[in-house]
Amino acid sequence: MTDYHMYNPITQQCIAFPPPLLCFRFVSTGFLTQIEGGTLKSYKVVRFDCQLRESHNLKFEIFYSETGSWRSVVVHSDQAIQITWLRMPLSFSGMLHWIDRSLGIMACDPCRASSQCGIIGLPPDIDKQCKNYKNNGFHSLCNVHQGRLRYFEVSLAPSDPFGFSGFSLWVLDDYDSATWSLQHRPRVTDVLFGDILTRQGLTGSCLVPLAFHPFDGNIVCLRLGVYIVTYNVKTLKLEACGNPIATEYCLCETRGWLSWCARIPSKLAFLYVLPPSPISIPNNLSTGQKEEHGV
Repeated sequence: MTDYHMYNPITQQCIAFPPPLLCFRFVSTGFLTQIEGGTLKSYKVVRFDCQLRESHNLKFEIFYSETGSWRSVVVHSDQAIQITWLRMPLSFSGMLHWIDRSLGIMACDPCRASSQCGIIGLPPDIDKQCKNYKNNGFHSLCNVHQGRLRYFEVSLAPSDPFGFSGFSLWVLDDYDSATWSLQHRPRVTDVLFGDILTRQGLTGSCLVPLAFHPFDGNIVCLRLGVYIVTYNVKTLKLEACGNPIATEYCLCETRGWLSWCARIPSKLAFLYVLPPSPISIPNNLSTGQKEEHGV
């Protein structure tokens, strides 16, 4: 069973949620908020049961800050869904969005009484290896940047010394018609590696995209081996940010085979940045206290 906490990086306050009622083998967790006048009015933690096979009946468990309790919900989808569960869902236009292995992006708000799932098709020329059973979305990133959905992927090439052949970046021009435009697609031979990465000789370490820079649309943050790196779309430069990071490994066993899985930040936490105006988080949403802390 997974434990859930909400952490305020400014006050370093950590709030523990009640334990979930349901046990999912593979779970993807989303976060929805309601903000009015710069104050967080309510939030919801949404757990999604990721089935290994396609399913029309989608099982959710939702924590409501208003009640301080969990509630289970089942949403029916006309199309069979199979989510890439290694990636956190993104929140956009009041709905959560998950990447499906074959359909594209599933949009759903299971908190609504009459919830239905919509599908946003991904660009037709993406590297489908990124979404298969083996990789599960590990080498692609879909998130919101400056009010628009962006999709970034590391094109996989196991035969290449660095394990990838290049990058691709798309922007969703029209949400309703799922119209994407390709913004960037260099080859690995065009990428400029920073001095630290060149010296370390990171052969066989494939890049894992983590987040888009909150203010600079040219910057993507990734992980390469033991380094957090940034890639600049304009300069084509890939360089390390400071010292190597500590990596926690766990031994995973699935259907008789073993593999070492790195616990990366994108799987363990939601990556947020401070908004231009601080948002107050009333403690009474989860603890019954009336104090407020800016975030």
